[in-house]
Amino acid sequence: MLIFIYDKETKRYMYPVSDYPDNYDLPANATTVKPVDSNGVGLYNPTWNESAHSWDSLTGEEWKKKYTVPEVKPVSTQGEQAAAQQMLAVADLQGKVVTLTSIVDKLSKSNNELNATLAQIMLQNATNAKNGGK
Repeated sequence: MLIFIYDKETKRYMYPVSDYPDNYDLPANATTVKPVDSNGVGLYNPTWNESAHSWDSLTGEEWKKKYTVPEVKPVSTQGEQAAAQQMLAVADLQGKVVTLTSIVDKLSKSNNELNATLAQIMLQNATNAKNGGK
């Protein structure tokens, strides 16, 4: 036999017992009435009503108000905020270092090209001076 156990003091539904012997008396805190509504749908926080020999239930809205925990958004500590700001600053600096490295590389290449051109001009001038300006 299937029975439903409820708390002796609060009368709140606790659990079912599916294999209760048919020839035994029901415990004082048990019933064979299923904790469901007239459509067979489970109840919200069912409580046994001894005088009505039925289960009382909260509405869906009452249950949500009673048991839904409001969302708590984590608040970061000052240390965590400072660490996050430092990480952003480091990332910004790393980006600037990459940009500056690229600029320095381009300037070095241009400088090398200018030095090569200057060396060619100086060589040409030396050659011209040696040949008497011809």
